[in-house]
This record gives sequence, C-alpha cells and structure tokens, in this order.
Amino acid sequence: MSKPIDPEVIAVARECWAPLRPTIEHHFAQLWREPELPNMERRASTALVDWLAAHGFEATKPACGLPTAFIARRKLGDGPRITLLAEYDALPGIDNDAVPYRRRRGLRAGHACGHNQIGPANCGAAIAAAAAAERLAAGGEIVVVGCPAEEIVWGKIALLARGAFDSVDTILTSHADYQNGVLSRPCQSVIGGEFVFIGVSGHGGSVHRRNALDAAELAVQSVERLRAHHFPDASVEHVLRAAGHIPNVTPDEARLWVTVRHLGYERAKEVYDFVANVCEQAARLTHVEFRHQFIAGTRGYLPNDTIAHFVYGAMHSVGPPRWSDEALEWMARLTVACRPGESMSLDRGVGLYRDGLDPYGQDDGEASWRIPLGRVNWAIPNQVPLHNWAMAALAGYEGGNPGPLMASETLAIATVGLLRRPDIITAAKEELAQRTETVRLGAPDLGAVRTMTQSPETFWDGSWQE
Repeated sequence: MSKPIDPEVIAVARECWAPLRPTIEHHFAQLWREPELPNMERRASTALVDWLAAHGFEATKPACGLPTAFIARRKLGDGPRITLLAEYDALPGIDNDAVPYRRRRGLRAGHACGHNQIGPANCGAAIAAAAAAERLAAGGEIVVVGCPAEEIVWGKIALLARGAFDSVDTILTSHADYQNGVLSRPCQSVIGGEFVFIGVSGHGGSVHRRNALDAAELAVQSVERLRAHHFPDASVEHVLRAAGHIPNVTPDEARLWVTVRHLGYERAKEVYDFVANVCEQAARLTHVEFRHQFIAGTRGYLPNDTIAHFVYGAMHSVGPPRWSDEALEWMARLTVACRPGESMSLDRGVGLYRDGLDPYGQDDGEASWRIPLGRVNWAIPNQVPLHNWAMAALAGYEGGNPGPLMASETLAIATVGLLRRPDIITAAKEELAQRTETVRLGAPDLGAVRTMTQSPETFWDGSWQE
C-alpha cells in the first residue's frame, strides 16, 4: 500500500513540471550527442549547472575537489533536505547512431546506460519541485548533486567521502531498467581495481625474457581455474587494457582491470583480495614487477520500504510511460536487431518491486546505507541489453523519452511530497537504523583520487600510476 500524497501537491508539481518537458528533452539530446568519459564530463556538467542556476539554484562547480562534480542548492526555508542525483558520464567503446540497427558514430564513448537521460530528468525534477514548493509554501532545501564517473563505480564514493552528502535527509534518483517501478530491493556490491605487471621489453625470439603479458595471462587463467573452488558465488570480470604492441617485442607492461560483484560487500572484498593475491603470485612466478592500483568499492542498495512506498504513490499518480505507436514499432525493430526471431516484451504498467536481487551495481548503493534512498526505474525492452550499442541507440532516440520523462515527473512530485511530509523521512531514517544496527560501515572504500581529480585522461589511456 503506497503512502498517500496530498492531491494538491500532485497537481501543483505536475503543473510546474509540464513546461520543463521540452528543455529536459533538449538536454537528453545534447548530452547524447556529446558523450564524455567518466571524470571528463566537462560539457555535460556545465550544461546542467547553467540550467539549474537559471532557475535560482546556487551552484558550486567543481565540488568537493572533483572537477566535473557539482552541488546546486535551492533553499526554501526550514525543513528537510532532499537530494537528487544527476549522472551524465558515458561508456567507452560503445557508441551508436539513434537507429534500430548497428551503425557506429565513430566516437570514443556512448550513452549505453542512459545517463544522458538521468542527469536532465533528475535536474528537471528538482527545478519543478522547487517551483512547486514555493507555490505551496513548503519549507526545506532541494539539492542536486552532480555525480561524475558512475560507470566506474567511483564518483559517489568520492563525493560521500568528501562530505557532499553531509546533513542530507533523503536521496532520490532514477535509472533505466526492465520495469517501470520503484525499487526497494538490493543490487550487487562492486569492488574494482587494476593490476599492473611490469616486465622488460626485448626481441620476441629471445629465450630469456620477462614478459608482462605472460604474468597477466597466468593471473587470468589461474583466477578462472580457481573460480569453481573458491568463489562460485561471485562474479569476477576483467579486461586487459595493455598487452603489448607487436608480437616481436616482448610486452614490458600489461594491465588487468578487474571487478568483483556479490550481494554481500564483505564477501566481495574477500574475493577481490583473493584475486589480488593470485595476481601478485603470478607476477612473482614470471619474474616481473607488480603494482596494485585500487579504484573503489561500493555496497549494493539497502532497501527502504518507507521511501519506496511513498515514491510509488507519486509514480502511480503519473502512470506508465506513454509511448507512441511509432516508438513502439521502432523499439520492436531494435528488438529484432538484438534478438532475431523474438517479439518485443516491454513493461507497460507501473509497480513497486521488493523481491529479488538486481544483478547490477550502483555507487549510490554505498550512500543508501547511510541515508534513506529511493529509486525510480523506467522500462526498456527486455531484449535490449544495458551497456550495449542498442541501449546507446535507444538513449538517443526521441521516441524513447517517455520513460525517463515519467521518472522525472514522478521525482518532482515525490520531492515536494517529502518536503510536506517530514514524518515520512523520520520513519525512513528509523527503518534505516534498524536495518544497519549490526553493521559497521567504516569509511567509503576509495582509491585513484589523485588520478581522477588531476589527470583522468591518463586513466583512460591506460598510463595512470597511483
């Protein structure tokens, strides 16, 4: 049963949101046209900051020492502080034109996770909520935190460690997924880092050689062979970011980037440490040098039923996305491109989801163990994978906008509703305290700070050292 929201709040919030829709969609398209890698989102963050500032938000950029982060505040009087998260980074190597088939644009990155929509949708919600709160004389503060580098599970960990969420009462956000709904269920914890093997270059025909690639390959093979014996319950994924240049030159450096996922953070950390030890031993056995460069770690979402029920009340008043017949036909063609022979399945309703586990990881999961967090999802076709060229295509297709627009309008209503109902926030905090009473959180697990804040380009060209 959803928590009731005052009908006047719903009406005024929707009235304030409706005129913003064209601008929200303009920013969807602008960010999609110019995708930027994590911690390099200069144009995207500037565009969102300028938009918020034009609507009376006091914006700080850079924020907390992170060049592409920002914090924008709108003080409305005494009351709770509600924070909405804006994401705007893209994924490397996955770009596509806004067409229902594979056609690269030749760009370095692509919005294959819909962050070009999350940032504008959530900023638009904040702007509408501030206008509605003024009309309703609702006190409090609305804060938008511009969060870089979600795709490497880093940005919100850094912002949390540096105080961006101090004194925040509730966090709200949105994302694409496979259902239109409000989530109150966990996702995976994620821990990641890069292992660097350093050998000596030389002629490929030499008998005596210290080959960095040998070490990296031994590490990968060992981890794969040991998986069933030591961590069948965890997901361990990797890429080789450097592995040599030409076969007749012995590689003098190889870089292995690893992420570990598990529902429990402690178990994910245990598996990650095991993998790190395997990598170090592989370096020792092949007589190369070794360096471990930690990136970050985050817990998965901590459910909060109190916030979820309330936000679902806002979503129920908005209803499901209203896709046109043309958009549905376009998405059906995209489905065929992804899964030949399958018919499109697409969630056409709205729901509150409490059961199960999401296989993904989010860096705001760490914040949810400290601050009540509510998340709104909009649906994409079940056959369209996230982090795939098809998602990059859909994120740039105008006909797909009703999903994130629904999420934006929902968050606008929920934000004003929470300002008017501080008792809901009090109850959410009590639920959070009960869920975490036996947990020792400690400081956020963060690495690579100097690189990410001073020279993020070296991270992406694979030359960073820290």
